[in-house]
Amino acid sequence: MRYLEQIRTATPAISITGPGVWWKRRGLPVRPRPFAGEWTYGYLVRVAQANGYPSPRVLWSSLGPKRTCSASRIRHAFRLSSEEWSNLSGPWPRFCRTESRLVGGLTQTDYCHDYLRWCSYCLAEQAFIREWWVIKLCVVCPKHACFLRDTCPACHQAQRPERGVLARCACGASLLHTPEQAVPANELRVQMAFLHALDGQTPEGMPALTATAWIRLFHRIATLDDTEEKVRPGQVAGLHRLGRAITVNRQLADLIGNWPAGFHRYLAAKQQNAATSFSLVRTFGRLYRWLYRDTDGEAFTFLRDAFEAYLQEHWWGLLCKRNRRLGSKTTRSRKTVQTIAAEADTTPTRVKQLHLAGWIEADIAVQPSGRHAWSLPATQVAPIAALIADGLTLQQAAAYLRLPKHRVRELITSSLIKPKISTRQSNAAAWLISRQQLDDLRNGCAQHPLPFEPTEEPDCIPLIQMLKAWRLEAGFLTALLQALQSGELQPAKAAHINSVALGDMLIPRQRAKAWLAHWRQAHGRDYSITEAATLLGIKPQVAYQLVKHRHIHSEQAPQSGEQRIPQEAVATFNARFISLADIAKHLGTSPKQALRRLPCHPVTGPAVDGCRQYFYQRNDVAHLLFTTNPRS
Repeated sequence: MRYLEQIRTATPAISITGPGVWWKRRGLPVRPRPFAGEWTYGYLVRVAQANGYPSPRVLWSSLGPKRTCSASRIRHAFRLSSEEWSNLSGPWPRFCRTESRLVGGLTQTDYCHDYLRWCSYCLAEQAFIREWWVIKLCVVCPKHACFLRDTCPACHQAQRPERGVLARCACGASLLHTPEQAVPANELRVQMAFLHALDGQTPEGMPALTATAWIRLFHRIATLDDTEEKVRPGQVAGLHRLGRAITVNRQLADLIGNWPAGFHRYLAAKQQNAATSFSLVRTFGRLYRWLYRDTDGEAFTFLRDAFEAYLQEHWWGLLCKRNRRLGSKTTRSRKTVQTIAAEADTTPTRVKQLHLAGWIEADIAVQPSGRHAWSLPATQVAPIAALIADGLTLQQAAAYLRLPKHRVRELITSSLIKPKISTRQSNAAAWLISRQQLDDLRNGCAQHPLPFEPTEEPDCIPLIQMLKAWRLEAGFLTALLQALQSGELQPAKAAHINSVALGDMLIPRQRAKAWLAHWRQAHGRDYSITEAATLLGIKPQVAYQLVKHRHIHSEQAPQSGEQRIPQEAVATFNARFISLADIAKHLGTSPKQALRRLPCHPVTGPAVDGCRQYFYQRNDVAHLLFTTNPRS
């Protein structure tokens, strides 16, 4: 044994025993036993290192002149039992020219042949290369939840499997106990699912894919961002480098790590960044083709189902029979404006107006010809039908409320009624007012009825009669309805008050007049010219002439166009002017005598501008108004 130990540590064993008969009869002097799941190339490195060879290639060439060996001859050379031989897997080195035993149905191209990967912690625990480490798309150690390594921590050179010492770089640095980067949870889940697939298992919450299906999925994901489509699906360069493989794993983890939310986020980003088009191919590019052409088969049905679920909810275009690859449920998920309008019993123009007003969902795409193409989700039929059934035009709303149309417009201006479609804010030819909103307005005004005994019924007046006969100013109707809703003014109680039209609602006359007087006092009411003449003590014709010559300020009502005099204007006229009749009464003489005796000139009158009555500036006659009456 001491002699063999000297041979192992000093010089290659074959140089002493000879290349021929001795090792064939007795095997190599030092024969390490393979571990379960050990890579065959890594095992050759351990055997070469144990017997003093500089590399596995030198070891193999020293075993004999024949370059091709059968499995039985290799087992005989290393004295491996059937169980030990089954522990070795993965591709053999090219110089061995030996048939490999691969796991999970993988092929030679799925492995790294010239690059070595390892987990520092696992290598420190047991010094052998695991077979799954050298699979191109395996980038994580599931035991320690860290990324594998493929470069030296000191010189940063990529490590080759052709080496003499397993755990040391050619520069002399150790490959053990190097700091590792933690793996995000979603990337670790994808890697764990792939590793389980190598053993024929499927973890909970992940797609049930075989190892070859996972490889195929990795390759398709790696080419999704290839906008120029220079690389064919399945031909991904650089996967033998760990950094590139980690990037591909991260891309797949972003898509299926949180299924299907991550996949839907990716589709939404693709749709947002693409030009508005009804073509799935132009919008989603390579993704649409490989979902239905390159990834055919039952294994990838979950991808197509998630894609069609996204289309049903978020796709802006039409999905019809020309999309032959899509399911029938998906192709019926969106419809044209004409189809939606026919099913909702309305017109296409009304449907477009509802969308422009923000009441329904629809998508508009501008075609290269400049034509606007519309599409709507099929789920919008019921909301549109409900809006149309509940909608009234302005004329219908006026008849429903028993109010004039200009009063309904007044309620719309004050926002007591908010129409679904307004002719003022859009190019619509007709209003669309909610019947339910009108009922709510009527019920709100009738929620505080005035209780009274049938024999003591007060004198009541319908609201429509009040609006016609009382010559009310602008803003009265809005204030009155707000008072009824708040309970400040109460309508008369009736047997079916909740079914009475708003215009037919009875209001106690005296209570309404008292509230109106209080409201006018609080809000500074305006007057008609006739009412202003009564307040000033002059004839209406004189008041009209004073308004015409702009001695009394007036404003035009926005709805009726009638001239209205603000309360402040009446007070201002009284403060600035005085009539000749009032001056004569104060002086105790007749108007004619006062006209001759006054030293100043009137500002208006029959001889000045044709007005039927003379008026003077108060400042001009102030000294006469405070003198003693000559007759007293």
